[in-house]
Amino acid sequence: MGLFTQRDKDKSCFRIFLEIIKTKKPQSSDELAYKLNLSRATVIHHLTKLIASGIVVVNDNKYSLRAKNLESTLKKMKADFLSAYEEVEEVAKEIDKKIGL
Repeated sequence: MGLFTQRDKDKSCFRIFLEIIKTKKPQSSDELAYKLNLSRATVIHHLTKLIASGIVVVNDNKYSLRAKNLESTLKKMKADFLSAYEEVEEVAKEIDKKIGL
């Protein structure tokens, strides 16, 4: 997923991720920026990556873990992956069939 990379020298993304897990309640980007002493732009940049990865969701400009805990979040991500995999597998079968493989 490339979320916690060497490029993130201050481990900002990881710190945001941990804060979201620990707090257990939705928080705004301003709240996260204040608590972690980061710029709001940095927080939003990393939140965008966390949302795209399926770990974090946003509702009413508040960010939270996708499910009640990390284990449940990972289970949902796994279900998403398996569903997408099955769709790609079906497309591959159709292509193979059409080209006679």
